[in-house]
Order: sequence, then C-alpha cells, then structure tokens
Amino acid sequence: MSPFRNVFNALSKCAKKAFNFVSRWRNPLLEPSDLPHGAPPLDKVKVRHFLSAQEVGIKEAQRDIEAIKTNPAPATFENTIEALEFSGRTLNRVMSVFGNIIAAASTKSLQGIEEELKLASVKHGNDVMLDSDLFKRVKEVYDQRDGLKLSDEQRMLLEETYKGFVRSGALLDDTQKTRLREISEKMSELRTKYKNNNLKSTAAFQKVLESEAELAGVPDRAKAAYREAAETAGLTGKFLIKLSPPPIDILSYAENRGLREEISRALSNVAYKDEFDNTKNAMEIAKLRHEAAGIMGFDSHAAFVLDNRMAKTPEAVNGFLAANEKVYRPAAEEYLQKVKDYAQKTDGITDFKPWDMGYYGRRLKEEEFSLSMESLRPYFDLEKVLDGMRKHAEKLFNIDMTEVKGKYPVYHNDVKVYEVTDKKSGEMIGLFYGDYYARAGAKTNGAWMNTFRGRGIEGGENQFAIVTNVCNFQKPTKDHPTLLSLDEVRTVFHEFGHGLHALLAKGDYASLTGTNVKWDFVELPSQLQENWAKQKEVLDTFARHHKNGDLLPEDLIKKINDMENFDAGYFGLRQTFLGKLDMAWHGGDPKSITSVEDLEDKLIAETWLFPRAAGPMSTSFGHIFSGGYSAGYYSYKWAEVLEADMFEEFEQKGLYDRATGDRLRDTIYAQGGTRDPMEIFKDAKGREPDPNALFRREGLLPQNDNETQKAERKSGPQGPKQ
Repeated sequence: MSPFRNVFNALSKCAKKAFNFVSRWRNPLLEPSDLPHGAPPLDKVKVRHFLSAQEVGIKEAQRDIEAIKTNPAPATFENTIEALEFSGRTLNRVMSVFGNIIAAASTKSLQGIEEELKLASVKHGNDVMLDSDLFKRVKEVYDQRDGLKLSDEQRMLLEETYKGFVRSGALLDDTQKTRLREISEKMSELRTKYKNNNLKSTAAFQKVLESEAELAGVPDRAKAAYREAAETAGLTGKFLIKLSPPPIDILSYAENRGLREEISRALSNVAYKDEFDNTKNAMEIAKLRHEAAGIMGFDSHAAFVLDNRMAKTPEAVNGFLAANEKVYRPAAEEYLQKVKDYAQKTDGITDFKPWDMGYYGRRLKEEEFSLSMESLRPYFDLEKVLDGMRKHAEKLFNIDMTEVKGKYPVYHNDVKVYEVTDKKSGEMIGLFYGDYYARAGAKTNGAWMNTFRGRGIEGGENQFAIVTNVCNFQKPTKDHPTLLSLDEVRTVFHEFGHGLHALLAKGDYASLTGTNVKWDFVELPSQLQENWAKQKEVLDTFARHHKNGDLLPEDLIKKINDMENFDAGYFGLRQTFLGKLDMAWHGGDPKSITSVEDLEDKLIAETWLFPRAAGPMSTSFGHIFSGGYSAGYYSYKWAEVLEADMFEEFEQKGLYDRATGDRLRDTIYAQGGTRDPMEIFKDAKGREPDPNALFRREGLLPQNDNETQKAERKSGPQGPKQ
C-alpha cells in the first residue's frame, strides 16, 4: 500500500471519528433526554438525525455484545442474560422514536430512509441472534437453570432469551443461517413496501362531488367534513371524499347506491391493480415465511409461529375457528336474510350487494329498536369520551391521569400528553400520549398502541413506560366537534386497554413487561376495557349532549345494550373468516396458491356470505402481512372468550369492585410476559377460562347445550392439557 493511501486512510478514520463526535453532540437521539422522566425530545428530532443515530447505536450495541462474548469469567445470568437484556439501549431508543413517527406522522423524507433504516436493524439483529460464540454463553447459563437461584421473572427471561436464539436459527448450520439471513432481510424490505403501498394507495384516492344532493341521507357533520376537505384542496363549493378516515358514513347513510358502490370498491381496491399493487408482495412474503419455517424444521409458518403461542398448533386454531363458524354461520345467514328482505320490502332491492349491507343493516337495526344510531353521536364528543375514559381508568385501577400541556414535546400538535400516577402511593407510573385524528397520507389507517419506552431497568433504574395511542377519527370542523359512533367509543377504550397494559406493568426487564406477552393473550387487556363503554354507570360520566349537556337518556342506554347481539352472528362470522384467511396464507405451502384472488374466492365460497365484488383484501390486510398478526389473527376471537369470561365477575360483584379491580391490575395488567399467560389468567379468575362465556354473552349458546359446546371448543387455544 502506498504512503499516500496510508495517510488517506488515517485521515478518513479521523474524519469519521470527528463526524461521529459532532453527530452525537448535535443529535438529540444520541443522548439521554434532559426532559422530565426521560421523555423523548420530539421537537428536536429531524429526519437527518435517524441514520447517523442508528449507525452510532449499532456500533454501541456491537461493543456491548463483544464485551459479553469476550468476558473471561464463566457465563452467568448477570454477565450474559441480563447483560444482553440491557444492551443496545441507544439503538432501541432510535428505532422506537422512528417507529412511532413513521406510523403516525410519516413524510416522503421519512419513507425515503425507512427501508435502509429497517434493513440495517434487521442485519444487526441477525448478527446478534446467529452469533455462535454468544449463543454458547447463553446456552451455558440455560443448561444450569435448574441449579440457579433465580426469581420467576429471571427464570422467564432466561427461558425466553434461550428460546429467542433457537427460534432465530442459533442451532442451524452455516448454510441454513446464511439463507435465513437473506430471507429476513428480504422480508424487511417487502413488509416495508407492503405498508407504504397501503399508505400511498389510500392517500391517492379522492372522490369529488359537485352537489350536496349526491350526499342525500349523509349526516350534516359528515357533509361538513367533506366540504371542508374540498375547500382545503382548493375545490370551494364541492365535496371531497377520501379513504382516510374511512368514509363509513357513506356506506351507512348514503341513499346514493352508486356512491356506496364506488366507495366500497375503492376500499376493497386499496393497493390492488394500481401503481401501489401489493399482490406480488403478499405472495412473496408468504413464500419466504414458509421457507424460513421449513429451515427451522416446521411444516408451515403457522406451525412455527403457534409453537410459541397459547394455541400451540395450527390444528388447535383451525378447530377453534371451525367451532366458531358452526355457531356463527346460522346466525349470520339468518341476519343477512333479514336485511335482504328489509331492502326488498323498503326499496325494492332484488340484487342485494355488499355495499348495501351497512346501509340497510343500519336502517333495519334502527327500526327494530326505534333508535337512530346518528342520534347517539351528539353524546359522544371525543373530548368528553377521553375524559370519561380517564375517569374510568382512575376508578378501576386506583390511578390518576393529569393532562399536561407544553411540558413534553410532541411529534404533532394534535397529540395530548398525560402524566399517570398511582393514587395510593403518589408514584409516577407512566406517560401517555394520545393522537386521535386522521392525517391522510401521513398516518396509517386504523388504531393502535405503541411505546417510546417499555417498563424496565435502564441506566440502573427501573423506568416506567411511555405509551402512545393512535386513532383515525375525523378532525373537528368549524361547525362540528368530533362526534364518535358507539363503535369508535369502544375503539378509544380498546386502545387504552393496550395502553394500560404497558402503563400498569411491573417488572425489571422491558422485553417481558406490558404487551410483551404471547400474541394470543395480547388482546385480552384491550378488549376487556370495551365492556365498560356500554355501562350506564360509565356512560353517565361522559355521554352528554355536546350542545345542551344533557345525559344520554336511560332508555337509549337500554336500547344500546338490547341491540348488542342483533348482528353478533354476522360480525362473529366475519372475524372467523379473517382468521381462516390468515391460516389459509400461513397454514400450508403457499406454492399451492395460484393467485391472491383464487385463494380468497375459494375461502369466501366456503365461509363468507358474499362473493368478492372488488379487489381481494389480502393486498391491504396489514395485520398479517406488515403487522405482527401472521398466523395470529384468530387471537382477536380467542381474546373475546377470555375477556367475556373475565368481565362476568365485574357484572356480578360491581363494575368498580375494589378487590376485583386490584386483582385485575396485579395480574393481567401488571405481570405482562413475566409469567405464563394461563397461570396469570387463573390467578385473576381463580380457574381456567370458560370457553362458552363469549357465546353466552352474544346470546348464541343453544339452550341446554353448554356441555356439548364446551367439548367442541376444547380444540381451541385453551384446549386439552398439552
């Protein structure tokens, strides 16, 4: 090598070190936050900070791992398992901030670095989990587990750490490891493309209406939102309909059948046969998942995933879904026929279509129960709902929530921040960020919970969780506040249930606290909270008319609860169909799938009530293709079984019975993944789940058929002892 080259290399190294030093000095992601309680400095974080911060974070994490591997002392729980748990904190901080912002406040600049950022993170993760020397030390500790004096939580961390390495390929040969790396890196790319295609395709659609007459039947508050959207787009005097927030009001209220059809087809055609088509991405994701499962020694992706879930096997899940279908299908078919008959009787509709279901189903329900669903919205002002949610959580779990303004920076001015404290001790137990309004093209559709920081030891101290809830409700207009539907009220309570799972967490290890549980247990704390949103005692705290302050009348509350099971069979079958679609993608070899369309059409013919009238939902089914629910969508229905059983105790003892609430907090919400979920449930309930609790609540359990149903449902995730 020439002297010039030596000098050049030396200067390059110095320059890089100087750059890293300056980056650290000026990059808010690279230093512990100086804000109260370590809150993220979101006002200072810019797009340019992420890549350089990730580079530094990966190097720090590599040094952490190298220190563990080269430690001359024998491997112990403290110097290996705990050390791994506490490694890479800078990288974790960078990726948590990025993950929250890219989902809720995305920009083209952020999307431009997303693939590179996620790929680098995946590569680093592979380097760690496939490191033979590191795994050797982990295994040394694991092999001694029965002789170690470990707490239950420590033992769980050891078991989960060892299992994590094994399930990541640590026992594979070098050729298999290389291929597994290639698959995981390609998967990172495909899942990012799939997600962003959904975002872009959703944002690309717009329907401009020239006349208000075309919106006959649509509530004034929705028309005002469409009018304001048009004005913002420079289309004064017109009406602009987008797909975010989802235009459910069109499907439920528009008398214009052609408009309902167009919007229904647009929703079904997201990321299908446009420039953002996800057909190939879905097929390739499924094939790569299957190949990876085969390398790991499993027959299918579902078999691999479920081996680490409560369900254990695809057979258990398929049995659970089949039992659901047996109960739901007759009720769903009966309901559909009622709606069809009503549509023909009232409007002469003889060619009933999917876009007629929401409209005539809503009208039939309102007529049967003498209740206008729209008449409920004035009582569900989002601000009052949030206040009611806060009061409910305070009363149920003996906590205080205080909204604070200006103390903690946010990524968008729509975001609210609350400090959460324990009422008994006064101890701060968490920060909660609520972000509730839709932002087309910037925010992913749907509703979710996430964290900036999970509960656990960091820097030698046990830090509380910093939690987010994100929804996609219509923003207030000049003349109308954000008035929610009853289902949207439940969404608020549902997502806050996830949030409470993190806020109320106890434990030392962030990888085991909060929502870090087996995936078919994760929806229990969220779906359980929905039950309180329909109780008079709770509704009286927030359901007041936004104009005159009158309480939601008691007769309307009774009707709300009376109509609860009116269409339970239909929606139960819908969720069952989605669970079966997930298993159709992941329960076998996808090479047998000739096309996305054929897969869905076959399953629709077997399970659902309408033939496909537009694009397949698999091109926009983010839960299973870009989210965390692959081979796990059944967990929504399974969690309903658990929460229906759990809530019966509150119905019997009182909605805010102190002892029951404290036990719920100390078990389901506090223990997270520190113990086996079935053991946690049994501590909370005093027994294993009753598989018929959901059917009882839905009014679908046949009279005197309890034991028969119980036997059939034993093939589900509770299942026989395994």
